[in-house]
Amino acid sequence: MSEEKKPSAPPEGADATLLSAQPRVAITDEAEGARFAGRYVLEALAGRGGMGAVYRARDTLVGDVVALKLLELGASPAPEWLERFRREVRLARRITHRHVARTFDLGEHAGRLYLTMEYVEGESLQSLMEREGAVPPARAARLVLALCEGLAAAHAAGVVHRDLKPANVLVEPRGRVVLTDFGIARAVAGEAASRTQGLVGTPMYMAPEQLESGEVDARADLYATGLVLYQLLTGTPPFTGDSPMAVAVARLRHPPPDPRLLAAVPDALAELVLSCLSREPSGRPQDAACVADALRRWLGSVGESLEPEHGHSHGTHPGTRGHAAGDGTSTPRSGGASQVSGAVTPATGTQGSSTPGPSGAGHVSMSSGAMVSRTTPRTPPRAGEQSLAVLPLRFMGTREQEFLGDGVTEALIDVLSRTRGLRVQSSGATERFRHERDPRVAARELGVELVVDGSLQAAGKTVRVTLRVVEGASGTQLWSGRFDDADEDPFQLQDRLGQRLAEALRGELAILAYRATVPAEALALYRQVLSRMSAPSMPRELKDEVITPLEQLHEAVPDFPHAAAHHAVATLRAGFIHALQDDNDVDWAALARTSLERARHVAPELLETKLATAILATREGRWRDAVVALRAALDAAPTFAPALQLLGNLQCEAGRVDEGMPRLKLAYALEPGMAIGLVEVARCSALRGDEATYQWCLERLRSLPLLSMPVLILRMRVSAWKGDLDDVRQCRAALNEDPSHMAFHVANYCTMALGEVSVESAQSILDGLLSRQVDTRFASMLCQLAAELMCLRGAPAEALRYVHQAADVALIDLEWMDRCPVLTPLRAQPGFADARRKVRSRVEAIWSA
Repeated sequence: MSEEKKPSAPPEGADATLLSAQPRVAITDEAEGARFAGRYVLEALAGRGGMGAVYRARDTLVGDVVALKLLELGASPAPEWLERFRREVRLARRITHRHVARTFDLGEHAGRLYLTMEYVEGESLQSLMEREGAVPPARAARLVLALCEGLAAAHAAGVVHRDLKPANVLVEPRGRVVLTDFGIARAVAGEAASRTQGLVGTPMYMAPEQLESGEVDARADLYATGLVLYQLLTGTPPFTGDSPMAVAVARLRHPPPDPRLLAAVPDALAELVLSCLSREPSGRPQDAACVADALRRWLGSVGESLEPEHGHSHGTHPGTRGHAAGDGTSTPRSGGASQVSGAVTPATGTQGSSTPGPSGAGHVSMSSGAMVSRTTPRTPPRAGEQSLAVLPLRFMGTREQEFLGDGVTEALIDVLSRTRGLRVQSSGATERFRHERDPRVAARELGVELVVDGSLQAAGKTVRVTLRVVEGASGTQLWSGRFDDADEDPFQLQDRLGQRLAEALRGELAILAYRATVPAEALALYRQVLSRMSAPSMPRELKDEVITPLEQLHEAVPDFPHAAAHHAVATLRAGFIHALQDDNDVDWAALARTSLERARHVAPELLETKLATAILATREGRWRDAVVALRAALDAAPTFAPALQLLGNLQCEAGRVDEGMPRLKLAYALEPGMAIGLVEVARCSALRGDEATYQWCLERLRSLPLLSMPVLILRMRVSAWKGDLDDVRQCRAALNEDPSHMAFHVANYCTMALGEVSVESAQSILDGLLSRQVDTRFASMLCQLAAELMCLRGAPAEALRYVHQAADVALIDLEWMDRCPVLTPLRAQPGFADARRKVRSRVEAIWSA
């Protein structure tokens, strides 16, 4: 490409997403089409700002387009700062509003920190103002009204932007205004201070107190809002100078000129602008909702629509996931949440005759002595979608812990809003029901079907949350639950509680959705089955207490798809346990395949069908298919514990232990019946020499007799690695008390590890086991055990043969290959390196294909 044909660089400050008014820019930092973090295909450089480059990227696991920001944070950010950054990102993720770009995830790849966010195809407000100059007052009011609604939701979630500027506000082709980079400026405060002499944000749009001390609250965002509105109305900023810092200093020394001196600005808007630009924070409006109220009143007084017009963002490309859809609702984003646009559809009267509030709630507010009646925007739910509101949890405890009530409420709303099939009101919408808690009133005014009410009690490090689901129309309580938790870190506590509560609600809401079409006794039986499925079971218990009742349910209520989906999961579980037990009266493999085909036919979108698909794929060594199915399930329900557990297991084996172990611990925290995942946490901890975590897992597993076999196998292996032969003997003694065939074989392994059987005899026994017709997953595990045993007995050549056999079958356990201490004699041999390359290639295909 010749020099004159090179595409121009993206505009400075284009931090959030692709700016479609700019030409599509070739990637410079990363090769176009390159795969980043094993998951994201970089498609185009969208922009560059003070904190790094932003790419339009395709998430290959779920097929969505996202904005991926590579953060430039210096050579070696301090660990404590990185932890603070992660906490700020968690705060930003809680903001769920149609006028705020959603933050999805924070990750690290090749030493580079990155963020993924909602991809918004639109033009920045900065670009719009540079092209058009001043805009008509009504249009300016509509744009800033949307901005204030997004700010109100963010401030209600406890997040101050600190860097609000036109470059961080996008306008989609259909008019949706989207604020970006929430919480990021605040998060980099400590790191940026060394580069900006304590200033965090863009000087051109900083509030006076931000320039002087850096200590700011939500009113600093209101000052920036006033600057934006001033510039929209007049075509010029209120302060000018030779540099951004000179402009900022002028703001400290002089009051802003009256915008009416520069353009035909209506008095009400001019006074609102000057109020926002008050030198002292106390002179500004109380909050963003007050500014939004003032803009609504003015728009209503001049007979203008409240919604931004379509088509003002030139050069954009409709049809991209993430922007507002033509039906007035925004499409589901990467997290799988069903987002509601808040389009104006009054419950009564004609469009434009009433004024929706910032939260989309109908209520009466008093502002400047005027009473303004607001009715609820009614966006019809999609097919199969449930609408609900979570009222602020009532707090009972000391004042120092009072923040936990709101923190857990917001964490719960955050997770529920990312759960497909639920339409959830934001915390800003429900805040006014903190004291007026009649669920019928809340449901009516918020336009929801169900209301979640509850309380949080705190005593020291322990909290107890009680939740209730209430039918909005009648006020009838449909469900209640109680949850106890404790943690030294209050942030981790509230995040985990939010996830636990969301998962419990998700399961119950799935049942309540059928309360009008499925007999009550059938739903009661279904609840019983679910409680049995959450605990470890033997094949016959699964058959009698889970599988048979599910078959009866499906026969009695064929329109209840959950029975078919759970049946597929249960039969697959029973088939796996059958491989460990002596139970030959059922052809579990055939039954499981038939059941899964039925579930795919009658319930293809249910989480349990996706889970069953993943389970079967892992049994057959189709790891990539399993990951895709699990990712799809977790995108629809981020707290679906069985999918967390299975994906965590795969990650721990296939080269992603640092991602897999937290996922397994979360699955266990959400559903203690997922304790089987702790076996893998313990194994990886032992491989890494983390004795404390290994013992922590064993303490919790010892109290679960149905998991005694996998725990004994784990203990036996780890003790053999350590050379603790006394514990190997204790394991054998316990196994000899178990009459099952699996216990017999494992006890034989102990005997072989103790040297009481010759190497030749041990090899004959192992080869006999491998000659049986077992699935590839099980065969690979047997080969691993055989390789360990041959190393323990001083037969490295035979051990290497078993390693190769495992690699040829289905081995993906890189953690074992790299860290198992008894394999040390093999790692220097070329043959081992060849086997590892084969396994590594298989692993890369799982995450990158």
